[in-house]
Amino acid sequence: MDTLTITITIMTMGIMIALGVFVASRVPVTLQAKELLMFIIINLAVPSIILNAVFNTEIDENVFQQVIIVFVVSLVFNGLGLLLTILIGRLIKFEPSLATKLGLLAVLGNVGFIGIPLSATIFGPIGGLLAAVFDAGIDLVLFSLGIYLLQSEKRFHFKQLKALINVPLIAIILGLAFVISNLEAPFVFKQLSSILSGLAAPLAMLYIGFLLYPFLRKEQAFYYKELWYPLILKLLIFPMIAILIMTLLPLEDFIKQLLTILIAMPTFMLASVVFSRYSDGDNLAVITTVVSTLLSLITIPLVTFIASVFI
Repeated sequence: MDTLTITITIMTMGIMIALGVFVASRVPVTLQAKELLMFIIINLAVPSIILNAVFNTEIDENVFQQVIIVFVVSLVFNGLGLLLTILIGRLIKFEPSLATKLGLLAVLGNVGFIGIPLSATIFGPIGGLLAAVFDAGIDLVLFSLGIYLLQSEKRFHFKQLKALINVPLIAIILGLAFVISNLEAPFVFKQLSSILSGLAAPLAMLYIGFLLYPFLRKEQAFYYKELWYPLILKLLIFPMIAILIMTLLPLEDFIKQLLTILIAMPTFMLASVVFSRYSDGDNLAVITTVVSTLLSLITIPLVTFIASVFI
């Protein structure tokens, strides 16, 4: 694993976050503007990364196996990790609802906003595609088990799974169907997906900077007393466990490296939205997302360096 390349990429993303803070300090960034930016990232930029990977990668039997492996690992790791983290939280005597929220914040990573662009930058188009598959596993865990645990009545409704039908997932399905059909994508589609895919990382980092600025302007403390729990688990303990597990699994080094990086991602960006919709609205999600993202600029290079030694 090229630790230097990853470190430089993370530093570049950190600079883009700082630019987002700078822009927000000079131009009022309204809620509507943030929603527009998120819409562009999720519905244009990220799907373009997926389609660009499909159009520029020879999808053979080996790639299909990689897709299945990454999806299964995502389901198992995030599902079992969530249950384990909530159990540990209960043992520490966190309130049940708080233990559930902290469990979600400690396990589910920001693959959609950061992991997919980062993987595409480091590993090429195939990295972006497999990261999107990993993110699909996270979405399935979040909008099934995660929502079930968040709701006080603990009832599962199939309508919760509607959130799984999103543009990135549709792009994965259409892309793989396109490959199976053995059709050649028109040059204009290849060019368009290539150009739009380059928007993902810059826009995502600017968006994080926009979220960060209000805290700096109001001089609010990025802290609540249980913050240590999701941060330590998400950024250090789970990535170290992932490295240990990867050394034992008979997988390609490329897959091991990719999975390690994806598991080391900071807290998922939609945490505040999900908490507001299915639980009590509070600042836990926003604070954890912002702080974990900033700290990940240090921990991701650290994790990749350790992984390069053992994997």
